[in-house]
Amino acid sequence: MPTTFFKTGLAAALLMTVASPVLADAFKLTTLEWPPYVMSDASGTSTDAVKAAFAKAGHTAEVAVFPWNRAVKMAAEDPAWIGVYPEYYAADSDAEKGGSRCLFSRSFGVSPVGFVQLADKPITWKTLDDLKAHKIGVVRGYNNEEQFDAMVAKGEIKVDEAESDSQNILKAAGGRTAAAVVDKLVFEHLAKTDPQVAAVAGKLTFNEVLLKEHGLHVCFKNSDAGRAARDAFNSGL
Repeated sequence: MPTTFFKTGLAAALLMTVASPVLADAFKLTTLEWPPYVMSDASGTSTDAVKAAFAKAGHTAEVAVFPWNRAVKMAAEDPAWIGVYPEYYAADSDAEKGGSRCLFSRSFGVSPVGFVQLADKPITWKTLDDLKAHKIGVVRGYNNEEQFDAMVAKGEIKVDEAESDSQNILKAAGGRTAAAVVDKLVFEHLAKTDPQVAAVAGKLTFNEVLLKEHGLHVCFKNSDAGRAARDAFNSGL
């Protein structure tokens, strides 16, 4: 082979290698409106963290807001969507720990979860057994804390289900429940931005004992594609 041809071919090959970018994936994720973590337009601190992790790994993330139960169902069953966020870790959902629903990412943030209560009628508790004496407000479909949720499922802790955090807080403010399970930052945000919650926030307080400080995760589809997306996301954290 002539030397000049070899050099010319090598130069062309190198040029093609430099000019051809590594193709990035665009991952589609569902989420819910959960200020300040996720706003109605899908912006927010959780969305920022998720997009930043994918970007650092060389990928993009497209996100859309849905009602929570629909967001979970779509991420698990609809091929168009690869995962849902922000989620608390739950062993019974973890496909790598005996569950079947999804593959959890590493944590990209934290959520301090506890109880909102009437300031003049605070509940006192140290163990979950202490909560058996009270009716506790929860949001339908939310994971709260694994042992707490297990006791609720067994009927050991009485609960009143609400459709949203705002409704849950208002029930506590009206004395319909002794306390309401809510993220502390969500409560503080709603107390400033939701007119109904703001109107009663002055008579409410956040219990000093946290139920749990959760990590926030993306719950990826339990599939090869979901595993690839999860691994890419983790690499960007």
